[in-house]
Amino acid sequence: MSTTIATVSRLYLYPVKSMAGVPVEEAHVGLDGILGDRQYAFVRADKAASDSFPWMTARQSARMLLYHPQFAQLPTPGQPEPPVQVRTPDGSVREINDPLLLEELATKTERSLFLLRSARGLFDCQHVSIFSLASVRALAGEAGCAIDPRQFRANLYMEPVSGQAFDEEKWAGSLLRVGSEVVAGVTQRDPRCMMVNLDPESAKQDPRVLRAVAQGHDGQAGIYANVIRPGVIRAGDSIQLMGKA
Repeated sequence: MSTTIATVSRLYLYPVKSMAGVPVEEAHVGLDGILGDRQYAFVRADKAASDSFPWMTARQSARMLLYHPQFAQLPTPGQPEPPVQVRTPDGSVREINDPLLLEELATKTERSLFLLRSARGLFDCQHVSIFSLASVRALAGEAGCAIDPRQFRANLYMEPVSGQAFDEEKWAGSLLRVGSEVVAGVTQRDPRCMMVNLDPESAKQDPRVLRAVAQGHDGQAGIYANVIRPGVIRAGDSIQLMGKA
């Protein structure tokens, strides 16, 4: 027997790793994750063959967050990799594979870069990240500062039925049904880095955010899940706990 534990409030895709997220009303989920999510990444050439984390991210240059990707159309099973354009901080719009975009990023970050594309998604860990808006509000209180939920770069932001922050920390090892189709297995809590300190609009850093996560939550906030059954998820969908995997 399943129990409704939350409602999907917001959905985001991240076409380019470490750039701004794209809000969507629905997302198509495959066995390798949400279609279109982390489809591209810019790679540091000097780290490509020697580092397990060679990506150019906002950890190295917070300016990455100020680049806004956009899809030509919503990714679907019939068109899982639609064209992507990027609006730069100065307002220019370039195709993702435009050499001028690569040149600008390399110049601004002072790194030699190349673009990598993957149909399976270039994830740090598991397929889907989930974050509770109740937990965002609680962390803001603990940190003593405003927190934009987007600082946690989740795919699914949800409101728990209980209204309680950090309820999701108990879901590891459980199966969740999202909407009427998608089933995902929660694998672990999400280890956090300084990315959560960065305001998505200004890229300014407030170290109080990560400090609150580290001191009160063992450096972890939010949860990761892997897809077990694909389908479509939408804002407003219920999230049901189906029991242990």
